[in-house]
Amino acid sequence: MEVRMSREGDWAVFEKAVELTASAVRGALGAADSQPASFVGDVFRETYAALKQAADEMPDKAAKAGF
Repeated sequence: MEVRMSREGDWAVFEKAVELTASAVRGALGAADSQPASFVGDVFRETYAALKQAADEMPDKAAKAGF
């Protein structure tokens, strides 16, 4: 069964991925021998994919408790 997130949910995941990416790469760019700019894109893609997968695996808020 495929679960689709709402537009608001997708946006929340995107914003959190941006925040986590910014924290993860802070200090990794701009200095001599630092990471290339493409590093930020790589970190964002991996972070977003992980958050999206976790959000997709969460139970539906409308579902009833199983007990």
